[in-house]
Amino acid sequence: MAEQDVVSEIGSPRIGLEDVDVARLGMAALRLIRVVENGDVGKMWDAASALLRRHQTRDAFIAAITSHRRALGWGMERRWTAARIDRPRGGHVQPPGTYAVLEFSCRMGALGLPYRERVTLRYEEGGVWRLTGYQARPD
Repeated sequence: MAEQDVVSEIGSPRIGLEDVDVARLGMAALRLIRVVENGDVGKMWDAASALLRRHQTRDAFIAAITSHRRALGWGMERRWTAARIDRPRGGHVQPPGTYAVLEFSCRMGALGLPYRERVTLRYEEGGVWRLTGYQARPD
């Protein structure tokens, strides 16, 4: 096996799909969504990736997520719909690394409008997956 097959371009061991417990990541993403719904958004930022924390202050993160979710209301009938493990090569959108994108469909608020929630996690030092993004968009 060639050296580059074992070590990625940033020097860390490669993560293959066989190494990723997708069900566990899905449960972690669902716990993060529940943290948002319970109004504990600061806890998300405290445990987030350094990447996220470098690009947004704690107060700005809390304000953005809280105001957006307050307008939407609680999620109902939430279902896990997709999981993707990705290794972008870097660039202006995402730095190199291993990312897990987990999507859920749900109905939001009193009207039960269809939405899609997306939680993005990044595999970091020490074998820890950390939050790099959360979105809730109309489906």
